[in-house]
Amino acid sequence: MFAVLTIVSVLYAGSLVGPMEGPVRASLRGQGIDLRGEPGGSRKLANLIAGGLARPDVFISVDPRLVAGLGERVASSTTFASTSIGIGWSDRSRYASAFAAASGPAALLDALQLPGIRIGRTDPRLDPKGDYTLEAMRLLAGEALASKILGDDQNTAQIFPEEDLLARIEIGEQDVGFFYRTEAVARQLHFRALPGKASLRDRITFTIAILRDAPHPDAATRFVNYILHGEGKTILQHAGLDYRAQP
Repeated sequence: MFAVLTIVSVLYAGSLVGPMEGPVRASLRGQGIDLRGEPGGSRKLANLIAGGLARPDVFISVDPRLVAGLGERVASSTTFASTSIGIGWSDRSRYASAFAAASGPAALLDALQLPGIRIGRTDPRLDPKGDYTLEAMRLLAGEALASKILGDDQNTAQIFPEEDLLARIEIGEQDVGFFYRTEAVARQLHFRALPGKASLRDRITFTIAILRDAPHPDAATRFVNYILHGEGKTILQHAGLDYRAQP
């Protein structure tokens, strides 16, 4: 007879799709838990929860403000880790050697202005990473140069859904994209964090929350402990998250 697995439903930031759908899922099955996960832009997922269109046990957001905005729908939450933002590229990029050699701010900005370069990023209306990309580039390059490199905030030539952008980078359709370190590690892309404060390492934080009306509250608690203190912590650290001290 097959053992009955305990279900836990989790909406989580799409930047975690690699470890969540790979080693985290496999590890949890070994502990009798069936992860029913759905990745996506954190803002989009928060809107689904707020609108009653999704009822997960747990929500992992890359922006703690989105969890706070859910108010009484949240039973408990913990901001537990951070990561950096930077550029990611594959060996198929036409400018792979230029990005690899861009060790300083000036060289990196020069590489992002190479003739015909195809840059990719996510939609700031749906994904906090899209907002962080704009903020980070303005910190690094200043308003005028950032606008020259990125175009308008809603530049349709650069904006793609998260998974689409990753695939485009892997096959070389886009020369370079803006990613969290976690995504680059999971997809084995080359990655260079933006220099200095532009990496936003102190700003890009992950918050895990149990929803008040969680369908599987006991499984939700087990899952959160697994992520904060158990094997899930080790897996996500290997995936590029920098954990904060937890009580």
